[in-house]
Amino acid sequence: MDHLGPGVTRLEGTFNGTKVYIYQPPAMSTEGLVPGFIYFHGGGLALGSAKLYDGMARKISSRLNAVVINVDYDTTPKNKFPGPLNQCYAATKWLLLHARDYGVDFRRVAVGGDSAGGYLSAAVSQLIYDDEMVPNLKLQVLVYPWTQCFDFHFPSYQEYTKKFEIGKGFVCREAMVMYCTLHAWGTARPDLVQMLMENRHIGPSFKKSTLYQETLGHDLLPDAYRVSSSYQGPTPSDQGDEEFWQKIKTTFLDPRFTPHFRHNMTGLPTAYVVTAGFDSLRDEGYIYAQQLKKAGVDVTLVHYEKAWHGSHWCSPYSIFAIGEQIHDDFLEFAKERL
Repeated sequence: MDHLGPGVTRLEGTFNGTKVYIYQPPAMSTEGLVPGFIYFHGGGLALGSAKLYDGMARKISSRLNAVVINVDYDTTPKNKFPGPLNQCYAATKWLLLHARDYGVDFRRVAVGGDSAGGYLSAAVSQLIYDDEMVPNLKLQVLVYPWTQCFDFHFPSYQEYTKKFEIGKGFVCREAMVMYCTLHAWGTARPDLVQMLMENRHIGPSFKKSTLYQETLGHDLLPDAYRVSSSYQGPTPSDQGDEEFWQKIKTTFLDPRFTPHFRHNMTGLPTAYVVTAGFDSLRDEGYIYAQQLKKAGVDVTLVHYEKAWHGSHWCSPYSIFAIGEQIHDDFLEFAKERL
């Protein structure tokens, strides 16, 4: 694995009760304070671990000459919402408050992650901005982020189902619904899964609301995303379990659960957002980037039409060419901004 980050040193530690891996670049002992990059791994909040992202962390540390904190948060179902987010927020706050102890310049700290890690990065960026005890983050890197559990019939979901067949692929509708139920309730009960599969967990009153349409409506997407032969339009707005929605809406409308529903995104850190062509999460990533941009946040949205969900990940044995390109592009951007 060392070839992904030659000379990088890995240590183990605990930040506010959460296990972390700390990566120090080769030049650590000869230079002053360096940037910090906090990474949250993907896996739907249910799978994976920080160890599986060892190669990624080494690569980031080497290329950015930065201290990387790879957060090993606890996964669902035992650690449901807001557990993983609380751990990542606490670990981020710890580094910002103790940056100098780790050779880090607190003014040059970024968060980043892929998929569920992208969600955690977006939500942590919001929480840190609101926390007057710590400085704001410099950058958020959101690689095909998972940012919502409202609509599992976005055009990208419909296209993914057609390309990969029902129930197949890393982020098929079935998988994402399961991750969402585990995240929200710590269970993947069949009745909950079926309700979310059909978008019936959202009440008609909210589906028809201006807030919903202006936040997650299909009309927010480019025309090109809605002309595919696989696109059959949104699910009917008059279908949904109103009683169930009233029970869950406090959680689902919480920006910590759904970053899209933050009232004011002005002032959030510079964002680098990646979307992929073969990905059910393409559309929510696009919409979140546009929301940030509309609020005046400095946003760079990069779409890789030939990339798929998972192509960003690297191991000692497998680094996809498109994944290399994604890495090179976001690392070059981060190097300029940090």
